[in-house]
Amino acid sequence: MTTRIPAIYKAVFLYWDPPCSLWGAYMSFFARDYMLDTYFLGTRPARDGAHDLLLYQGGGAMVSNAILNGVLLRYTDDVGVWKLVQAGILAIDLALLAGVYEVFGAQGRLSPWMWQPADWVGIVITVSVTIARVSFIAGLGLEETKKKSGKKA
Repeated sequence: MTTRIPAIYKAVFLYWDPPCSLWGAYMSFFARDYMLDTYFLGTRPARDGAHDLLLYQGGGAMVSNAILNGVLLRYTDDVGVWKLVQAGILAIDLALLAGVYEVFGAQGRLSPWMWQPADWVGIVITVSVTIARVSFIAGLGLEETKKKSGKKA
């Protein structure tokens, strides 16, 4: 018995998430002021080394996500490995969403009506892949299939 990974999960994890992660990494490495301006709308102090340290670390996490999903998962159809990878990346997604909730709450921007276009893009992407990860880890849509043994009865 083996578990077939549905096409929707392959599409999200192999083809959608890696470029989104690389875009996030690019922004963390090369557009740090923009990233801070987006998250701390009109309230942030001048960027300093502490900000850069955290942005570089976040960018590194995004590169790791892209490698795990875009490269490692192409080497195996082992659903256990896929679930472990998604669980690890889910921790990053949940930490990001918790941080957004805290920062937006402090700024009075929890209502989607208060979000900027960049907020919508980041939150919609993160929530979407988070839902896909949780669904996959929970086994939603995963079906065990019997392998043909090649023997005749």
